[in-house]
Amino acid sequence: MSRGSRGGPGTVGVRAVLLAGIGVALALGAVARSGPALSFAAVQGHERLLGTARPVTTLAADGSIAAVSTDCGKRFLEEVAWNPVRRSVVSMASPRGIACFGASTGEGISEQGVAGRRLAWVRFGGGNYTEMWLVTATVGRPRSTTSLTKQKVHNTDDGTGEWVGNVHGDGSLLVFNTWSLCYWEPEYMPAPPCPKGVPPKTFHIFNEKLWRIVGGRKRLLVASKDELTVLSVAAGRILVQRAAGSLELRRADGKLARAFPFERGQVLGAQLDAFELVVLERAPGLRWRVYDPSSGELKRTLRAPPRAMPADVERGLLVYTVGRVAHVLRLRDGHQKTFTAPAGTWQVLTQIEPVGLFYSYSVGGKGRVRFVPFNEIRFRVGRPR
Repeated sequence: MSRGSRGGPGTVGVRAVLLAGIGVALALGAVARSGPALSFAAVQGHERLLGTARPVTTLAADGSIAAVSTDCGKRFLEEVAWNPVRRSVVSMASPRGIACFGASTGEGISEQGVAGRRLAWVRFGGGNYTEMWLVTATVGRPRSTTSLTKQKVHNTDDGTGEWVGNVHGDGSLLVFNTWSLCYWEPEYMPAPPCPKGVPPKTFHIFNEKLWRIVGGRKRLLVASKDELTVLSVAAGRILVQRAAGSLELRRADGKLARAFPFERGQVLGAQLDAFELVVLERAPGLRWRVYDPSSGELKRTLRAPPRAMPADVERGLLVYTVGRVAHVLRLRDGHQKTFTAPAGTWQVLTQIEPVGLFYSYSVGGKGRVRFVPFNEIRFRVGRPR
């Protein structure tokens, strides 16, 4: 599964794009030595560790493969596929694909997703205007990258223009969105750039498309006049959010399977697994609402701490972050395990798969991704919070 982000201030469901980037590879076992930098992998007891030359900015995982990217160094970023079970690290892009050019307002990889052995990531860079495009490749043929979109261009300052993102994968299902963002000020714009009916001085997402990547090509699943944001995928289902706030489960062909009614601004995040849909809801305070995705039944409700950000759910365990702390929450009883990143870590990214937990942190300006096998996750004994 994977995390996405959106751009454009002041819009419900529109998230700021993380400035990202990447680097290269070495491992214990099967090793792909390619690129100008050298990441490393190590074993610490039952746990394994990936090191990168720069801080990690995006993390996605499916099965035993984690896609890891870093921010730009002086000349290059890192984009690798790490398999701690097989002890391999593969550089996923050519030297040209990981080159950094000193773009004035940032450059790198904004997000990525993994489905089986296929990765997809969004490359971006720019100045007053930002260009971004989606690229895909497989672990078996990492240098055979394919661009699946033309360059999408938007205003770096306010985000208006064309976007690509919300990349999410699971099993054989790998999807993403393309969309447009507009804003209209009548005193400066005699002709409104937004669709008819959009009120002035409002950021508005329109012309959103849901795409699936199949065999290195993109296939259109759904075209929507309004927002259709992909939040998560699992077990052949796609979780999307509509402009009015409701959530929808769609099948792998894009057809609607089930809707969950929510108001605009009520849902702060949601993650999907084969047996759980976990929604972070703004109520009095915050709470986790756990649904059965097949029946739509609300199974339980748990309190959520302030500043919680859901990241992934797997086999009854929800992972989320609060600052530089990664939490693993057992949904059936509320017991938790926490992993605290060292001081100086800008952000903690985390994913959980049947093989175990991945989470990233920083040490001395360098990146680290730690892997904890599933059966090594130990929960605190005692009364849950």
